[in-house]
Amino acid sequence: MLEIEIEFKVPVSWIDDLVKSHSARIKVRDIRKTSKGTMDLIEVFFPEGNVKAMAEDIEKYLPEENSSLKAFDDNHATAIVDAGDCPICRNMQNWDLFLTEAFTEGNGDMLMRLLVPDDATAVSFLKRLEDDGVKFRLVKKRNLTRKSDLTARQEFVVRTAFDLGFFDYPKKVNLEGLSERLNVSFVTLSEILRRAEKNIISSYFRQKGE
Repeated sequence: MLEIEIEFKVPVSWIDDLVKSHSARIKVRDIRKTSKGTMDLIEVFFPEGNVKAMAEDIEKYLPEENSSLKAFDDNHATAIVDAGDCPICRNMQNWDLFLTEAFTEGNGDMLMRLLVPDDATAVSFLKRLEDDGVKFRLVKKRNLTRKSDLTARQEFVVRTAFDLGFFDYPKKVNLEGLSERLNVSFVTLSEILRRAEKNIISSYFRQKGE
């Protein structure tokens, strides 16, 4: 099994517009075929806050058909979006691919990580994207040979903390607020983060050969 990492240049116009107009960060959680067509489950994070007040304005950027937005707090919203106009999403439905992560970068491009069963599948999928005129760059392709440095729970906690701004300066959420969001005790959360941070730092220095 392989993991491929692809950088897409402005995958669809509404993502580019939303990133540039509100400095939003968008994560694609799932892509699937439904009775309404190809749909994306996305999360949107806004550093400027006030998401609930901006909900109607934000919805103007989303595809009109079959889309819905739910604002959870001042910095975070989730939406189910019609992905019918996205050639990347459409093509993913026709190949043995598994989405592990996809998020926008500051310039509106999207970085996507996929698991594929073999090199032939990866090559065929990328060739299809080229034939469809999709602008992308293959960033990385690697065999999955080593166990992850983080447990599934550690990764979930660290990723949630990162998305909610725990590691930002100044912090957008403190340890107490993160504890309430994850429904984990203050002491337990602190221990999970400490162990995860140690594993991440250890992995960094291993890769540098130090």
